[in-house]
Amino acid sequence: MVNQTEGYVSELITRSTTACLLFVFVLSTFLGNALVCTAVVRFRHLRSKVAYVFVVSLAVSDLLVASLVMPWKAVAEIVGFWPFGSFCEVWIAFDIMCSTASILNLCIISVDRYWAIAIPLSYEQKMTRRVAFVMIGVAWALSVLISFIPVQLSWHKSLRHKEDLGEMAEKCDASLNRTYAITSSLISFYIPVSIMIVTYTRIFLIVQKQIRRISMQECTIKHVQSCQSCSKVPEEKLKSSFKRETRVLKTLSMIMGVFVCCWLPFFILNCMVPFCDPDLHNAGKIPCVNKTTFDVFVWCGWANSTLNPVVYAFNAEFRKAFSGLLGCGKLCSRNTVQTVDFSNELVSYHRDSTNLRDKIKFSLI
Repeated sequence: MVNQTEGYVSELITRSTTACLLFVFVLSTFLGNALVCTAVVRFRHLRSKVAYVFVVSLAVSDLLVASLVMPWKAVAEIVGFWPFGSFCEVWIAFDIMCSTASILNLCIISVDRYWAIAIPLSYEQKMTRRVAFVMIGVAWALSVLISFIPVQLSWHKSLRHKEDLGEMAEKCDASLNRTYAITSSLISFYIPVSIMIVTYTRIFLIVQKQIRRISMQECTIKHVQSCQSCSKVPEEKLKSSFKRETRVLKTLSMIMGVFVCCWLPFFILNCMVPFCDPDLHNAGKIPCVNKTTFDVFVWCGWANSTLNPVVYAFNAEFRKAFSGLLGCGKLCSRNTVQTVDFSNELVSYHRDSTNLRDKIKFSLI
């Protein structure tokens, strides 16, 4: 009797702790992305920039993750089973759609920033709101096509899932078949992440070249009348250039690192699970992944929606808008934070300072 009571108390504490953590997780995701959307709607200067259209689309997709996907799964985690019955199929479709839309929006942002840096003059003329909305529309349409249509027509289910519908009812287990798992993973993650790696690598190379060129120009202009002093300056300029390049690399590494760390484990498992064998004793077969492990990686993927507002919207203009919305005014703007801007110039890294030399411009997102 005592052991049963202790077990019940222990389980209650575990469930309560899980509930609190998931509540904070879901709430922070919702509020962060809602703040981004509110800032753009409230402040006209944010709405005027085409690049921010992509940020809003990203925030909307992450907002949908926080409202249509995460809460239902959180409840299921707390109570220990799926209590929402036939809503499971709709929830799976929402999960695939919103997560895919979020990732595709990240991919679009990387392509947009690459175009802005690689061909700035052409970008200013061709990247209109209409083009931006078309790109966003394609991303959302693709997200719907690979989610609701296959799920509603049951194209995504494995044979094992179809045979054990009664057993699976309280688990809401997607149990994807091999074809759908690989196809959807390619569209939702592997192709977008490949594009992002290429674009951000090219961005770094372009920015690196630009920084070094600017440093050499500064040396030439400031010391053109003194050959002796000019010979001493390059070493300082090279150090300065190296610091700037390091900042660019750190920013790009953060952007890609957060995204890959959040989603890669899940999509590796997503492609492995359909090929696994429930019987761990079968030699030569891939053992199935523990449900708890899989769920942890699912939440890691959704964590990307929590972090996106910090990574993509925490630049000087957005921070000023956030401080206005939150009412913290000068207190928020006094913090010296290195951020990323969205300007279409070859500049987007800002460090709050009155010294113009501390402002190194290059557009990343």
